[in-house]
Parts: sequence; C-alpha cells; structure tokens
Amino acid sequence: MTQEQLRTYNVPLAFVDLYPDRPLIVRATDPVALVQSLTPQHVRQLVSLQLLDISADLEELEGWNPGLPIEVVLADPEAETMKLYRLCRLQRSHPVRVVVPIVPGFSKAVRVASFLQLPVKLEGAQPDPDLIEELCEALDFFLHNKAVSQPIEYFSGVLTTVIHKQPVTLWEIQEEHPSTVRYVDDYGVQTLARRPFIRTNENLDSFQFELTKRVLCDESECSSCEFFLNCGGYFKWPDPDYSCVGVKRVFQRMRDAALELHDDLSLYPTAHTESAT
Repeated sequence: MTQEQLRTYNVPLAFVDLYPDRPLIVRATDPVALVQSLTPQHVRQLVSLQLLDISADLEELEGWNPGLPIEVVLADPEAETMKLYRLCRLQRSHPVRVVVPIVPGFSKAVRVASFLQLPVKLEGAQPDPDLIEELCEALDFFLHNKAVSQPIEYFSGVLTTVIHKQPVTLWEIQEEHPSTVRYVDDYGVQTLARRPFIRTNENLDSFQFELTKRVLCDESECSSCEFFLNCGGYFKWPDPDYSCVGVKRVFQRMRDAALELHDDLSLYPTAHTESAT
C-alpha cells in the first residue's frame, strides 16, 4: 500500500465518501446523523469517531459498534466540565478520550476527566504566557495525584519518549504529523491534524522537513534548545516568533520527572535480585 493509502484522514461526516478505502476519523456534532449516515463499508474504514458536541444525544452511540474509539472535543472546558459525567455510560461500550483545549480554566476539566478514568488529550500548540502556570499545575496533577490512571497527552507521551530515549516528537505524540494524519477542514482543504482553525499554504508532504530547516537556522531559539528532539519545532507553528520560554518550564518538569522515574525503575531489577537471594 502507498503512504497515502495508509494515511489517516480526519474528515467531516459530509465528506466521508470522498476518501474511499482510506483510514478515517469521522467528526460530527450529531450522533444520530453519524449512526444513520455511516454504512458498514464506512465503518470498516473507521479508526475512530470525533464528537464535537458533548451536549449531544449520546444514547445513539452506546450500542452502536461497541469497541469503536470515540473522541469527545470540548468547546469550552470550564463551562462543560460537569458534562463529562455524561460520558460514563458511553465508556462502558467504547474507549472514550476527551480533547481539552488549553484555554483559561482547562485544568478543571482535566481533573474531572481523570477522576472519571477518561484519557485526555490537551490541544493547543502555542499557549498564551498566562496559561503556563495552569499547564504546570495540570502536569503536577498528572504526576502526583493517585487518582490519575489514564494518559494525559502530551504529558504521557513525552515522559515515555524521555524514559526510553525514543526519537519521537510532539508531532507524533499529538497525532498531527502530516505524513500519517491529515485534517480535512469543512471546506475540503487538507491541513495539519486537529488544528481546524488554522489553514496553511504549506506543502504538507514536505512540511516537517521545511519546518525543521527553518527553525534550526543560525541563532534561532530551537537551534540551542535542549528539548528540540522531543518537540520537533511543534511550538514554532504557525507563529515562528512564538517564545518558548514558558513551555520550556513545562518540558523541564516533564524531563525531571522522567529521569527520576527512570532512576526508580533502574533500581527495580537490582532490588528484585537481591530479595531473591
């Protein structure tokens, strides 16, 4: 199969027939429309569903194709936090993940989702400086609260890559690498995955190469950044002048936690061997 045939496309429900024989993430606001519109052939193509309205009638999805992953995107995390309880029945029959935009008050939704054992994906590549403290608080919650049993991305992915020294960047962790995932906006234009409010004239086939070349130019912030191998220039798009001072704080905390966890894990075989002798 070609790279294009293997690539996943995040498409509006109305465009599902434009991508035959392609892996699909189909998004919509109305579960009833999803159930009525998707044929068995469509379902065979599905990687997951993306529901854009947490207030929608979820009952239609509860018994429909059990086991199919469903991602629920919050529009206003602080206002919609208590609606997360509506997902408890849905997660009995489907793996459910909550997408939480990094906007003021987002950490409240992160905490409640975690208490409900719902995986979380944080969304927002260039957080405002006044959100860095809340992002740090969310990270501390993830690292230290015993109620957290499910991943919170991108925290979980970065910790894993640092611990295991894997060459994986935020583009892959956040499922936005254009070589593997494409977001098709409501006008049919392909752009970077799950950044629906940003349209680009970039050549997506060469996007990663061109971005890397730009951000690693002489005396750029990325060229001397110790976190670049884990970031991959993720925070330099779409605004190349975005300052990473704040997100470096978050990355430093993640790295410190990963190294501490790595040290703890490295002691386990020794301790286990000694106890057995």
